[in-house]
Amino acid sequence: MTIHVFNPDHDIALASNQSNYTTPRVGRELHRDLGYIPMLWAKRGDVVVVDDVEQAEQDYSALGVPQHVAAQFVTLGQLPQTFKGKHTIEVAPWGWNTAIRNTLLEAGVPETSMPDIRQLETIRELSSRRLAVRMLDSFKDRDGLTGFSRPCDSFEEVMSFLIHNKDIVIKAPWSSSGRGVRYTKEGEAEHDESLIRWIHNVIDRQGFVVAEERCDKEMDFAVEFTALPDGKVQCCGLSLFSTKGSAYTGNLLLTEREKENIIDRYIPINRLNRIIIESERFLGEHIAGQYVGPLGVDMMIVRGDEEGSYMLNPCVEINMRRTMGHVALALTKKGKRGMMCIDSHDGHFDLHVSDVES
Repeated sequence: MTIHVFNPDHDIALASNQSNYTTPRVGRELHRDLGYIPMLWAKRGDVVVVDDVEQAEQDYSALGVPQHVAAQFVTLGQLPQTFKGKHTIEVAPWGWNTAIRNTLLEAGVPETSMPDIRQLETIRELSSRRLAVRMLDSFKDRDGLTGFSRPCDSFEEVMSFLIHNKDIVIKAPWSSSGRGVRYTKEGEAEHDESLIRWIHNVIDRQGFVVAEERCDKEMDFAVEFTALPDGKVQCCGLSLFSTKGSAYTGNLLLTEREKENIIDRYIPINRLNRIIIESERFLGEHIAGQYVGPLGVDMMIVRGDEEGSYMLNPCVEINMRRTMGHVALALTKKGKRGMMCIDSHDGHFDLHVSDVES
């Protein structure tokens, strides 16, 4: 059996790197309201950990997907009874960090069913933006591609990068939903005391920041992958998502061909397919034997110098965890079509699918 847990505060927990850190209120609310999500991929005999079983059943039913009677919802308190007498227990959280490991240990999950502290530290390092910098650098000097970034260990390095690139984005190594991202231009940063303090604080706490040239974005999207036990990394599909500011708002639920046709309006789809193959190879080489499970690579279509021209940034970010793109793919496999949205009202979150024009 597999124990599934939706821990949406994963990225914040990685940044904290503390086993007993306190989950922010919004993280608790997301788990309370959307904890049923893993039922979309749970298999026969699995369990999905939620706050309220009855509410989770109602919310999952409201999605209008086929009922998965072979798996069941349980609370943390009920968890020990579900694996009593089971010889093989696997655990599949949204993302692995020391906090979720500690939570499950306290709930009675056997330590042998989860990564140890050394493995979690490796996963945390793979989850930092250093790997994304390396991956983007592996595509440099290719026709039709753009994007440049580098890790900076000091404020002086950030300023040097700014002088050469004029308009940049500065990112914390571990952050969530755009909270660890700042934008600045040459001539502004050295007078922005708030930004200067932020850069120094992030470097002091997390060791470095990543500086990137700022691209003229036309469209965000992602490619979702799965890292397999044999070390290979396999593409699962495309994720066309929307944001409001830096916050995620929804995903298009379309066939792969339909999503490819949308991207093909801007860049040749054959170019993207080649990048996906090379991404599988790069990721396999760098995470084989260290991480098994879902992950996603955020990409970006960027406006070119000439009117009506576009380029591809092949690696904006790597999420070494499950993503909402995986949720969208799971819903599509269950026959749903439209726009998968997450709305928030009075501290409550709702996931639903609305119609979109073809």
